[in-house]
Amino acid sequence: MMKKLDEQILNKELYTEVQLMILLEDAVYTERFIAKPNNRRVPAMYKIIECSYDEQDYGYYIASYKGRATPRQLTRYNFAVEVMLMIKSDVDIDPVFARKLLWMKANRFPMTKLAKMFGYHRTTLKIKYQTILERLVKKINSTFSFDRLDKILYKY
Repeated sequence: MMKKLDEQILNKELYTEVQLMILLEDAVYTERFIAKPNNRRVPAMYKIIECSYDEQDYGYYIASYKGRATPRQLTRYNFAVEVMLMIKSDVDIDPVFARKLLWMKANRFPMTKLAKMFGYHRTTLKIKYQTILERLVKKINSTFSFDRLDKILYKY
């Protein structure tokens, strides 16, 4: 009986950890589609449409359209920011370092490049990353109600 309970808790934590990594990767992806602050001096039609020239003109290029984030992506992005703000001194000694590490890993930077950037050995940084992730998952599971997690994290 006790083994099954421990196994269920472990499965829930592993599942939340995977979903948290997916959530952070989605937040990084969504950040690319969030509208930048606009310049009030530029006419409104140039915000979405870029000028293109005739094919024979020098400097011809195809106008590109940058999509916008959907409401669901923005909800997940806001939740990811909320989760990142949950990282405090109880999760890691240096919360700013922990946030940077999680965000850069979600950006899919290689661990060797991150280790050089932060001045750690690759395996040491990987252990720190896993420790931060485990502590954050435990904090998420203890603070949020399970219904809210189902709506935001698990419905992907």
